[in-house]
Amino acid sequence: MQLHEYLHILRRFWLLVVLLPLLAGGLSLALTLGRSPAYQAAARLIVTVAPPPAAGQALTALDDGATWTTTEYVLDDLPFVLQSATFAADVRATMSAEGYQLDPGAIQGGLRPEITHRSVYLTGTAATPELAAALVRAAVSTLQRGGLKYWGRASEGGLEVAVLDPPGNAAPTIGLRDVAQDAALRAALALVAGVGLAFLVHALDDRLRSARQAEQWTGAPVIGVIPREQ
Repeated sequence: MQLHEYLHILRRFWLLVVLLPLLAGGLSLALTLGRSPAYQAAARLIVTVAPPPAAGQALTALDDGATWTTTEYVLDDLPFVLQSATFAADVRATMSAEGYQLDPGAIQGGLRPEITHRSVYLTGTAATPELAAALVRAAVSTLQRGGLKYWGRASEGGLEVAVLDPPGNAAPTIGLRDVAQDAALRAALALVAGVGLAFLVHALDDRLRSARQAEQWTGAPVIGVIPREQ
């Protein structure tokens, strides 16, 4: 099949090729812009298990190694702790003391920890910038205060939580550039799908539409064409 025949097929099914990208891009824009705005704040922490030496006694090398090994196990469980209902209830109490109100379910869904070695990148997502920043601050404060309580090892404390990067101003989770890129990507995928559907419909169409098609089907040359009655 020659190039002009491909173009003829696309011109024939131009409505299908054009409408699918327009619908996909338009729906993507409408759904994204119709969502409630969300904002995200973040903090970077270093979390370690507090050493348990006797008063006035330095850690031995063995105890020091055991402390770092225990820290690795604690960090493995930390994402589950930070997204637990127990932790969310304590964070809610901390936020309430600061004058912010957020449901435990929203706290569980809004906190997202990422562990890299002993570094913890904690993000909080909420409906307003103030709530997002307050959520991260409350989560850090709750973890510093509660410590190993969430592992059932002590009533409080037991963890050393150092804040490397405190939570700053919260930013929107999705910007206009992200919205435009997402809509463009969906429209491009829909364009590919529309072109594919056009060729599929053409392949399934068994009606005779051109002299060249008649020659291909019959193997005989066309010596004349009766024009369509206007």
